[in-house]
Amino acid sequence: MKNKKTIKELFFDYPTKQWHFEQLLKEAGLSRAQTNAWIKKIMKDNLIKRVKPKSKMPYYIAKYDSPEYISAKKLFALEKFHSSGFLSHLLSLQQAEAIIIFGSIIRGDWHKESDIDLFVYGNADDLELGKYWIKLGREIQFFGCKDKKELKKYNPALLKNILKGYTIKGSIPDLEVKISA
Repeated sequence: MKNKKTIKELFFDYPTKQWHFEQLLKEAGLSRAQTNAWIKKIMKDNLIKRVKPKSKMPYYIAKYDSPEYISAKKLFALEKFHSSGFLSHLLSLQQAEAIIIFGSIIRGDWHKESDIDLFVYGNADDLELGKYWIKLGREIQFFGCKDKKELKKYNPALLKNILKGYTIKGSIPDLEVKISA
């Protein structure tokens, strides 16, 4: 059943799209009353706004720069990872010393076509990327290394991005690599 989460997801997947009520109604598959109620709730949560240009139909758009929107979007992504079993699967990787999800998904600036960036330090042989690619409906971009020597080969800019990510498990060993700010 489609619900508020689906309506929220439309605004998360297409943050700059101007949604007319009829489009939301069609995409969400809810009644007019239900769609209207969910829109009001999402507006109250300060995630979207209603815009009424002069002599034109009103539309709704995400408040993609607001802290409330960014926080809600990050939590939404993590909830999807949890409900799909992806987080549990990552935590079950016994030989992985560190697991980090990073990039646009964690920054909260992802859109419909964004991938999931995943870094694993250690052995990731039991990782089932295909299964979760299908469940989550997003490509999973895998970055991995088995030891400190391999880790030092990574571009410092990529390492900086990884370190800004969401750590699922463990930690990356200290590196003698300068990462410029």
